[in-house]
Amino acid sequence: MIDTLPKKYQRHIEVLVESYGAGQSLHDYISAKQEKHFPKLLGENRIRGVDWTEEQYIAHATQHLMGGYPLLERGYAKRILEDRPEELARSASTFGRLRYWWGTRDEENDFLCHANDMLRTLASGDIALFERYTAVTPAKARTGPWAEKLLHAGITAVISRDRTRLADAIAEYEAWKKPKMYITCMYATLQGLLDSDPVQVARGLDSFIETSRKISQLYDLFKYICLEPHGLYELCRWYDVALISEFNPDRSLPWDNGLYHWVRSNEGKCPHYDVKSLSPALQDWLVQLPFRDEHAHHWPDKGG
Repeated sequence: MIDTLPKKYQRHIEVLVESYGAGQSLHDYISAKQEKHFPKLLGENRIRGVDWTEEQYIAHATQHLMGGYPLLERGYAKRILEDRPEELARSASTFGRLRYWWGTRDEENDFLCHANDMLRTLASGDIALFERYTAVTPAKARTGPWAEKLLHAGITAVISRDRTRLADAIAEYEAWKKPKMYITCMYATLQGLLDSDPVQVARGLDSFIETSRKISQLYDLFKYICLEPHGLYELCRWYDVALISEFNPDRSLPWDNGLYHWVRSNEGKCPHYDVKSLSPALQDWLVQLPFRDEHAHHWPDKGG
């Protein structure tokens, strides 16, 4: 797959291989980081006065080492270098689980939206994460750019199967005089979902794919394979499989046909990485998604 990339992307991949351990297993890559950084993370930077076990401290430190875009970029690199779409799916799911069940609030106790990252994570088929996230967070994000807040409102309304909330989100979008093109495409798709119109959903997704490379991205590599249309597709498919009956998924980049087929063949399975060998507690957190009290650093009771 790497031969199909422009030269600048091929050079980018070479950098990723070296800096993000794309040539290593995830265990070897993170184990090396644990050995290097744990003395500081488990020593002077340890969070004081919290009700964690030592294993939870280790899990938190491991989460710190794994969190962020390097994990997602690493998945892109392995997808392209080794033609392994499962690496992109697993990195997207794990990236999302590390982001959305932990650290979603700022110092004002507002939930941050990061809605583009929602779509990137949904591309892996990880609906369960956002069912959990939506159940424990407010219906609307109060911080962040308007485009992000609109995306957040639409996505969480669909996950909640709340048609009134979705209609309200669409009405709010329609009041925007100069929306970004990809927001227009996304809401055209959501309008089709609200109207139970597979033709409209297909048109919206087609337009979204066509404009997806114009989405502002932190990394150019994210424009080569665009995960956001995959995420919106998975959202519609989960809501009602009939909605995507008019959409043809067999297409070329920036849509990743290999990723699409991997997700289809692994439905019902947890798409995130298995990190038990790195931290059993972190593996439990990734599976169970036990949202914590962000400010008290307190884990809720198991029944909570």
